[in-house]
Formats: sequence, C-alpha cells, structure tokens
Amino acid sequence: MQLRDYFRIIGKRFWIILLVCVIAASSAFVISKLQTPEYRSTIYLNVMPARLDWGLQQTIKALMRNYAGAITSRDTALETIDRLQLDITPEQMAEKLTVSPIESDFLLQIDADDYDPLLARDIVQTTAEVFVEDINVYMLDQDKADRVEISIRDYALPGTLHKPKLKINLLAGAVLGALVGLIIVFVMEWLESDIIRSSADMEEHTQIAVLGVIPSAATNPSRHRRR
Repeated sequence: MQLRDYFRIIGKRFWIILLVCVIAASSAFVISKLQTPEYRSTIYLNVMPARLDWGLQQTIKALMRNYAGAITSRDTALETIDRLQLDITPEQMAEKLTVSPIESDFLLQIDADDYDPLLARDIVQTTAEVFVEDINVYMLDQDKADRVEISIRDYALPGTLHKPKLKINLLAGAVLGALVGLIIVFVMEWLESDIIRSSADMEEHTQIAVLGVIPSAATNPSRHRRR
C-alpha cells in the first residue's frame, strides 16, 4: 500500500478520527474539573561545607541522600505536626512531602502538596525549619573543619496549582483520541478490504480488466418502470 492510499483512507473517514478526538478531549476536561485541586509549595535548603576541598564536597553529596530521608522521617514529621497542630499521622505527612537532592548546586529541594495552598506552604516551611534546627544541633559536636552548614535559601510561598494540569490533560486526551481514531479507521478498512463494490475493486482483486458491467434493476430505473 502506497502513502497516498493511507491518506485516502484517512480522508475518507476523517470524521471518525475527529469525533473520537473530541470525545477523548472532552472526557479529559470533565475528569480534570471533577478532580480536587492540589497545590504545591517549594523551599530550598543550602548545604554548604565548612571548607571547599574536593573530599568534603564529595562526602556532602553522598550525605544529601541521607538528609533527604531524614527530612521525611517519622521524627521530623511528628515535630512538624506538633508545631502546626495538625490532625494527621506521620505517614500522611510523609506522603505530602517530596525531597530532591540537587547535588550539583548543593541544594535540597523540598516540595509539599496539599489541597490548601497556605497549608502546603506552612508544612514545607516548618519541615525545613525542624530539619535545619536538628542538623545545627548535631553539628555543634563536630569539628569546625568538618561541619556542614544548612540554611533556608528563601521562605516558602503559598502553593501553586500542581494538579490537575488542564492544558496537559486536554492535549493528552486529544492525542490519545486521534490515535484511537486512526486505529478504528484502519481496522474498519481492513475488515472491508475483501468487499467488492465497484469494477475498480474487481480489477484490483483479479488483476483482470473489466470489459463491461451488467446494470441491475436498481441502477436502471427506466427498465424497472417498463416492467
């Protein structure tokens, strides 16, 4: 089958592709509107070594993954819950938090997701403060040359909409609908590939030229009237 044949098939049943595309995009829109909005607030922690030698820097990069676990630990969650007077469990608090070490910049990114943008901000801000306080207390017992200084880069802001992403969902729905529509069109064409509707179809299947066609009563109304 040549490329123009594919375009012919698509053009003949393009309305099916368009219909499925519209249905899929509309479904994505409705589902997005039915979802409860979730907001994300972010804060960054500076992780700076006491001296800028290569060995200590590599040690800190390895420690940052440990720090990420400490931020989402049960102890940190309990202290954050207590300060904010929240009625949730440490496990529920941990589910709201995501910690991403950015080793190249010596940063820890902490994200908090919640249905309330102000609460998302309070959670991520308080979690960062609790962790920084704990680390600073721990560092008091370390040699000054081996200490790691952790500080909050900027205060957290109220959360911005994180889910649902309406434009992305609409685009994904439209693309998926178009793909499903294409599949339907080609399946229909395949199912009808053995049906002969015209002399051209006969010639294509038999590879023999058609010399003439006998009209039926349905195609010869004058003959039908004479009867």
